[in-house]
Amino acid sequence: MNNQELPLYKATLDFCVYVDTIVKNQEKYHKYGIGEELRRNTREMFYVVNRVMYVRDKEASLKALVEKCDETKSILLLAKAINAFKSFKQFEHSSGMAVNICKQSQAWLKSVRVSK
Repeated sequence: MNNQELPLYKATLDFCVYVDTIVKNQEKYHKYGIGEELRRNTREMFYVVNRVMYVRDKEASLKALVEKCDETKSILLLAKAINAFKSFKQFEHSSGMAVNICKQSQAWLKSVRVSK
């Protein structure tokens, strides 16, 4: 199985694209502050998912992914608190995507731990 067949790969790719789209339309103040931080985190999540298939120690990589997911959810909450989103719908959709990725990564981590 290659990475493109993983639901988690598709979810993180879609999340990166969505975040890039909403950050692109933010006000300049938010775009280069919290928006850039959000873009960086989602990209790092995508890179970790892409790398997990090729490393021996999947557990360590998946732990890093779970931590990055939690960090990203915190950034989303902060962005909402400072009104960086154009609408509540953007926050709602991006939060849902982040939660979905977190659930998938936690489930994968759990299955890796069980199979040891």
